[in-house]
Amino acid sequence: MPQLLSLLAFVAGICVLQNQPALPAVGPWLAGACCLLLPGWRWPRWRWLAVIALFTLGFGYADLRAGWRMADRLDPVLENQPVQVNGYIADLPQTTRFGIRFSFAPDAGQHLPATVQASWYGKPPALHVGERWRLQLKPKQVHGNLNPGGFDLEAWLLQQDIGATATVQSGSLQPGFAWQASINRAREVLRGRILAALPQAPYRGVIVALTVGDQGGIPNEQWQRYAATGITHLISISGLHITLLAGLVAALVRWGWRRNPVAARFGAPRAALIAGVITALVYSLLAGMSAPTQRTLLMLAIAAWGLWQQRPVSTVTLWLAALTAVMVFDPFAALSIGFWLSFLTVGGLLWAGSARLGEGPRWQGWVGTQWAATLASFPLLIILFQQMPLTSPLANAVAIPLVSMLVTPLALLGLADPTDLALRGAERLFALTDWFLQWCERVPGGMLTLPSPPAWAWLPALLGVLLLLAPRGVPGRLLGLVFLLPLLAFAPQQAADVRYRVTAIDVGQGLAVLVQTRHHALLYDTGPPPAGQRNVLPTLRALGAMQLDAVIVSHNDNDHAGGAVDVLKGAHAAQLLSSLPPEHPARQLAVPQMACRQGQHWQRDGVDFSILWPPPDLQGDDNAHSCVLQISAPGTPPLLITGDIGPNEEAAIAATGSLLPHGIVIAPHHGSARSSTQALIDATQPRWVVFSSGYLNHFGHPKPDTLARYAAVGAQPLRTDRRGAIRLYVGDQVTITTERNIRRHYWLAVPAAGTP
Repeated sequence: MPQLLSLLAFVAGICVLQNQPALPAVGPWLAGACCLLLPGWRWPRWRWLAVIALFTLGFGYADLRAGWRMADRLDPVLENQPVQVNGYIADLPQTTRFGIRFSFAPDAGQHLPATVQASWYGKPPALHVGERWRLQLKPKQVHGNLNPGGFDLEAWLLQQDIGATATVQSGSLQPGFAWQASINRAREVLRGRILAALPQAPYRGVIVALTVGDQGGIPNEQWQRYAATGITHLISISGLHITLLAGLVAALVRWGWRRNPVAARFGAPRAALIAGVITALVYSLLAGMSAPTQRTLLMLAIAAWGLWQQRPVSTVTLWLAALTAVMVFDPFAALSIGFWLSFLTVGGLLWAGSARLGEGPRWQGWVGTQWAATLASFPLLIILFQQMPLTSPLANAVAIPLVSMLVTPLALLGLADPTDLALRGAERLFALTDWFLQWCERVPGGMLTLPSPPAWAWLPALLGVLLLLAPRGVPGRLLGLVFLLPLLAFAPQQAADVRYRVTAIDVGQGLAVLVQTRHHALLYDTGPPPAGQRNVLPTLRALGAMQLDAVIVSHNDNDHAGGAVDVLKGAHAAQLLSSLPPEHPARQLAVPQMACRQGQHWQRDGVDFSILWPPPDLQGDDNAHSCVLQISAPGTPPLLITGDIGPNEEAAIAATGSLLPHGIVIAPHHGSARSSTQALIDATQPRWVVFSSGYLNHFGHPKPDTLARYAAVGAQPLRTDRRGAIRLYVGDQVTITTERNIRRHYWLAVPAAGTP
């Protein structure tokens, strides 16, 4: 028990460091660990000091590693400045909608981080792993959109040790080849072989992902289905695949070894262990030795070492030792959602008891395993994603054996099959799997969606899972349901003095604004195409706004309407108000629809909503047809959302006298030079102005002149590109919070005081 507590303390120290808003000095923590460790190990009565020492050591060790990694980030002086860089392509290039994205490793001494994520837009030349290039780059500091419930790209880039992003302006191929990329070059060759063997196959991207770990070729529609059925962990070279394949090879070697008299001098069990570890190593190399595969390989090596020693080790000790070893090897694993999902699921299975799960008929054991795995992952999925696929146990019960035991081995065999029959068979077998997944996806009520629970809810949820999965006979097992109530029954409450809440979602260069009254919600615009899934829907889930009274799509520009289809499919909208043309994909959905028209008005929870523009007979371009929404309540500052209206429209609206002063304005056209005219500013006299724009966008929004016009009337500027999602709680007073100030992690850049 003391050893287990010591390991837990070390892991806890690493996890606590990864939640710090800033990195503290390393020296005191490491020195304190050394001072406490000696008496703690030497004198039994002071053994508790060893636990404190290992917590301190874990904290200091993670602090040291984080400091090294943060030091390898782009110098702000170089940001957005053209630089000539020599280096090589370090990983498999990924084709995107706009060009190619790849990892680039600059040569030493060029004042850039060791790894840069580069994007080459337009029609770039063919790029291959290991090639040496001289590139003209425009680098940027690590930056990602940040929203409630959304993905933290900056944390992911930290895990991947990527110190900057960059846009390629030009490049020339250089002679030579980088030997450091030899393994990834082999992976690229194998990927090309698979793509050539399956030129038109709908699931060839899945086969590539299962064999060489490249998931870039899987269509977004398929990814959404795998997420909706809870089987995304299978669509990669996952720990499960590596473990099962290693176990399969080990079993075959053990079977053959016992029948070989020449090999009898060396025990079959140890030969099987060696074969299994070698198989796991080779398969991990195929995956490019990514962080998840490194962790799996390390865990298998520890398990194999325990079996090699032939000493009885409890499964809990083995699980905790593997967790500690992974944290020593990669303390940034604590930031990985996939890591915790896999580790906690395995932990839940071990706690449920392999002996108990194995009792009775096989089907009963399989059902028990799925129940334990689902329950173990439930709290984390709700806390992080606010949703849980209820069909996941059924989908996994079918998909795990098919994908891990049939599709994956067959696909790997296909790499050496000159006839390509094995690859085609694997692809067709996965097509059968996906047919079943499509059925699971259509099951009514198949996805449980809950609001984001309070941060403290994870502790009672953990206790609840431990109780529910405890062995039979443990008293109070059903109390576990009570401990899960904070997750299941939590509902966000609006403060009594708040009439409505406004969330300007960080969608990059685009617009999406969520407005919530006490019992109702409205979404204005949906951002560019990727933002619907990546930014808008996670925010709606986190803030408990999946039931929308209306979605207003202001006009037919991609940065405002691009995410409309995803949002309308993913959330329930009672109505679509828009100025979209009839042929727009969002207009084809089975949602009640109405055109935005000047004079429309409704009220929710005592809050007034008015459409001020466009008039019915308007002639002009898409921007001129933007729906303009004004929201107000007695005694509170009003809100004006304008879309992309231009100077003429601003003047026309100001002339009607309908604009209310001294409130919040969502700046027209993201703060462009010709928008936010003096006529609009004089009519609204805003106290706050919100600019929704992309980080270092090529339009230069918001423009300095526009910022100056708002500053002249005393409006406080708020920018999503610098602060992430911006939340305003509107009552007699306006309270403002921003996502970057809420999260406060050491890797997130937060604007200094006084910065918009």
